[in-house]
Amino acid sequence: MRPLISIIMPVYNCEAFMEESIRSILEQTYRNWELIIVNDGSEDKTEEKISGIKDVRIRLVNLKQHQGLTYAFLEGYKLAKGDFVIRHDGDDISAPNRLELQLKYLLENPQDGMVSCLISCFTRDQSLAKDCTFVERIQNHYVTYEDIQKAIIGGFIPILFPTLMIRKELMDKVNFENKTLELDDHVELLLELIKMGKVRKVEAILYSYRRHKDAYHMQNEKEYNKQVSKLLKDPSVKNHLQYNDFYKELKVIENKIQVNEKSNIRVLMLIDALNVGGTETHVVNLTRKLIQRGVYVVVGTSGGPTEAILHSYGIKVIKIPMDTDYISNKKKFGMLKLVKNIIDEEKINLVHCHLFASMQLASELYRMYKIPYVVTVHGLFYPNSVLYSSCIMASKVIAVSEPVKEMLEAKLEDKIKGKVVVIQNGVSTDMLKDSSRSADIRRELSIPRNAGILCYCSRLDWNKTDAARVFLFSYSQLLGQFHNLHAVIVGDGPGKEGIEKEAQVINEMVNEKVVHVVGAKVDVIPYYKESEIIIGTGRVALEGMLCSKPIIAVGNQGYAGPITERTRDIQWKMYFGDHDALEKPNAARIARDIKHLILNPEARKKIGDWGKSWCERNFNNDELVREIIQIYKNTLSDLR
Repeated sequence: MRPLISIIMPVYNCEAFMEESIRSILEQTYRNWELIIVNDGSEDKTEEKISGIKDVRIRLVNLKQHQGLTYAFLEGYKLAKGDFVIRHDGDDISAPNRLELQLKYLLENPQDGMVSCLISCFTRDQSLAKDCTFVERIQNHYVTYEDIQKAIIGGFIPILFPTLMIRKELMDKVNFENKTLELDDHVELLLELIKMGKVRKVEAILYSYRRHKDAYHMQNEKEYNKQVSKLLKDPSVKNHLQYNDFYKELKVIENKIQVNEKSNIRVLMLIDALNVGGTETHVVNLTRKLIQRGVYVVVGTSGGPTEAILHSYGIKVIKIPMDTDYISNKKKFGMLKLVKNIIDEEKINLVHCHLFASMQLASELYRMYKIPYVVTVHGLFYPNSVLYSSCIMASKVIAVSEPVKEMLEAKLEDKIKGKVVVIQNGVSTDMLKDSSRSADIRRELSIPRNAGILCYCSRLDWNKTDAARVFLFSYSQLLGQFHNLHAVIVGDGPGKEGIEKEAQVINEMVNEKVVHVVGAKVDVIPYYKESEIIIGTGRVALEGMLCSKPIIAVGNQGYAGPITERTRDIQWKMYFGDHDALEKPNAARIARDIKHLILNPEARKKIGDWGKSWCERNFNNDELVREIIQIYKNTLSDLR
């Protein structure tokens, strides 16, 4: 049976254009549709015009009073019976083959939740002619999902809502009760749908968009632009677009963590943002372990994709609009008052902060309210101004490696004497248990069962993008000798687009997809387990060793080489290339080390088994969390 398409047309005082718009639906080459016209209390002859067009597939709903086109659309949506939904404007025109071509696309591309099309923009008002030309050209410039995604992240919406054909099952997932839907343009609804399902455009002009001075955009231009700007500044929109696959991977945790509401240790865990990276993963795991051990923890952050993991465990997250230069911002005192209210409501007695703005905020809270705080410094990248303003008054400063401790003591000298302690970021066997056992990355990436896999995992930012680029070059040098060897790049960030282009060059060079750039992943363990060798630094190195895999360490500071029993002490001191290194990343050196391990499977197994044992003994998360809890207790005890 052919799918039914529900076309919903909310109209208000549209007698001048209604008939032409409806006729464009009647002339469609695809015939199995229903047209639900919702007359939003029109005061002209709109109802009369509609009633004069006879077709059993047309249903007219007359609202007694004007409620707004969004309200009218939702009233029509309640009556929709189709498998696919279109919201059609009463002053625009659809090409005769629009339904046919858009339906064909969605039937052939089940992974996409909706499809748009190219437009023509027309007007009878010559004063709008140039505006019309601009709208048409810029809307038709963005076609692929990637292009549309980049445009929205950049602050521009390249899709007109009426051009969409949407799967009804996708629309049904929208909780309209939680949406303000202030704009009759449906921008908020469009952004919500794009969070849930990919969209691209059929490369044909299928919709004619009419510009006239009575149009909603023209009548409400100032308010419209203000609301659109506000919606696009919402970080959750950009996060969902940039980390779409990451969000899809999130699992529903059935057993939420039990919170000890009566705990005497009540911590506000501050982190600027919850993006995808080692620091953020550490904060998530630390918070989870602390709560499991009876510490009351609330996370304060501006948000980010990793926030969803905290929510999945039932951990309380409070939004604080932090940025790195908030201290110089006029909103400083408002921010402090907001956080002080959180501290009072949650009965917080200790703050634990991690990144730039968080550290500045914690030090200001101490200055004004004498709330004690602990700082964790995660690397060598902290500006001197932040270290001086925050570490000196902290109760304790945790350095995640020896080089970080040395850096702090060299810069702050006697000002932090006795305050710095090294507690490395730990890992836990829990991550192996929590990992998705059903994940089959070879099937997902079409990698043969007998192929070898090299896995590079890192946030693609700063020097780590350069490290990824050098790894790809070294991998390309090995392809002549190892024909059945694939490379998987796990990670996201500003450098991802460049890495994708270089991967494409290698794939085209060998006429086969051998490099796979998979983006950020909630669960990286399946990628580690399927790999022969893991290339990375910091937390990646620890997680890889926990999976019994040999690690070639390369990070922000440069190349550190294979992690072995012989090199373990120097590797730890360098934090596996992230805080110090032996040399700059060198493609020939990396290729040589990879080749050696590929040709010696027994050595790979021996190194992997040793690495797992060493990691479990020295980087056990449970033990490290105990040390942090003791710091909390000592800090609170000193206040009494």
